Amino acid sequence: MKTKILFLATILATQITFADEIATTTSVKVETRRAVEMSIGGTGYAMDRASYKRVRKAIGDAVTNDVIDKFVIYGYGKEGGFSGCVEARNLGESPSKAFEKFVKQLNAIKPPKKTTFYSINRLETCPSLTPQANKPKTVFVAKSDQSKQCEATSGVSLSEMEKELADVNVYSSEKKADGLMHITLCGAETGMFNVYEIAETDVQKVKDFGFVEWTEK
Repeated sequence: MKTKILFLATILATQITFADEIATTTSVKVETRRAVEMSIGGTGYAMDRASYKRVRKAIGDAVTNDVIDKFVIYGYGKEGGFSGCVEARNLGESPSKAFEKFVKQLNAIKPPKKTTFYSINRLETCPSLTPQANKPKTVFVAKSDQSKQCEATSGVSLSEMEKELADVNVYSSEKKADGLMHITLCGAETGMFNVYEIAETDVQKVKDFGFVEWTEK
């Protein structure tokens, strides 16, 4: 009888432990990243103005309703559009439900990829660009964001790639299309680059990291 009780107790303990493991592995991860980095612009054709207006309206409504309290512009595109970052109003440890609703609005925008590039990337906080005061003579350098056609991800983000620039001051940054024709094929390159404005004296330094000088096509 004692053997049976011990056997049943062992099985019960094993089931409880297994249930705890399932609860741990299936628990919902709480979103703590309070910022969103975004880029929208033309790929060499006329940018989709409707999508651009939806992005601007979503941001404008979020500012008006005190959902965000920081909006940093990295740069503006030649074909229109912009790259920037918005940060949630600080109301607690996690972003508010209103901010998460705002992020869903941004993710719901699906511009036609033939004419418009659009990317959304969650961050802990928005980066701070180097102040424009006493800005030296600058040039633009770029590196492929490694994005591929048909893939859900939008390549390496501006802020993530900027870490490769180490101690180089960045005055503006933006995603831009290379202006070349690319074969339409899943897995093929999109032709999108991360472009950074830096001091002319730092060009050789960043070339060692794989960046090239950028000129408008």
